[in-house]
Amino acid sequence: MAAERLVGIGKVVALHGVRGHLKVVPYGETLEALEAGEGVSACLPDGSVQRLTTVEVRAYRRSLLFLSREAKTPDEARLLVGAEICVPESRLPVPAEDEFYWHQLIGLQVMTADGRKLGTLQHIIETGSNDVYVVRAGREELLVPALADVIREVDIQRRFMVVDLRGLA
Repeated sequence: MAAERLVGIGKVVALHGVRGHLKVVPYGETLEALEAGEGVSACLPDGSVQRLTTVEVRAYRRSLLFLSREAKTPDEARLLVGAEICVPESRLPVPAEDEFYWHQLIGLQVMTADGRKLGTLQHIIETGSNDVYVVRAGREELLVPALADVIREVDIQRRFMVVDLRGLA
């Protein structure tokens, strides 16, 4: 039986304090819902995965502080900087209609309504008002605001997104 797909719910960007807290930039609200005792995975940049048990998750400025049972010291926690905090896909709440998780959108082919291919959605920038999709075709990069009047269709099964860029300066 194949292991269930792990999806990132936040990225470890730094250490905080002397107890081994990790400063994590969340990808939405899923990370905040973790409770003490819940297991997560640290998906490290080298491809390895380390199991972690949640001790505490709390808001800190524009990020979260995450403390695990396994990283008890700053030296142990330092090894996790750069990792993504991941959970099995089945643990994610079902999104509302016309809402999607970032991992579902990244990799979609982006095109205009008339079929002109713009590139692949590479990553998402979270801003204060709306997300911005970074679409790449070779060396060209296009920033597409995630707004209802711009994003016309998203088809996760067929792996494409249709956008209307008219009216954007």
